[in-house]
Amino acid sequence: MCSEITWKAVYKDGTELPQHNKDGSVNKYPDIDRTKIDCFELYREEKLIFKLHLEEGRRLIVRRRTLIKNFDKSQSEVIWMVGWQWNANGRNVQDIAWVFEDGHVELTGQFKSCPFNSPVLMKEEKETGD
Repeated sequence: MCSEITWKAVYKDGTELPQHNKDGSVNKYPDIDRTKIDCFELYREEKLIFKLHLEEGRRLIVRRRTLIKNFDKSQSEVIWMVGWQWNANGRNVQDIAWVFEDGHVELTGQFKSCPFNSPVLMKEEKETGD
């Protein structure tokens, strides 16, 4: 298994919200201020491995999934789903990237074409007023 992947939200004003603070405290995904977010980054051993730039109107969607590779569950892999959702003229548009531990990335459109079951959108991921 590869080293742990961590995230950081970067805001339009240049400030950042890392998953792990220098004092040892941890920020959670819902702590991200979506009104200010500019991009979302994934790191392995402090090296940037993936960056998602969010255009105006795009809503960040992130999930961390564990793929069990064998029957006795002794082998698993953590996979990060990072993408955005946007409502365009009443149409739900999504773009999703799957970031695997070995470093490869797969892109999909809607959740239905993803390797896992579709996630339920959190309140923070939905359009305001939904």
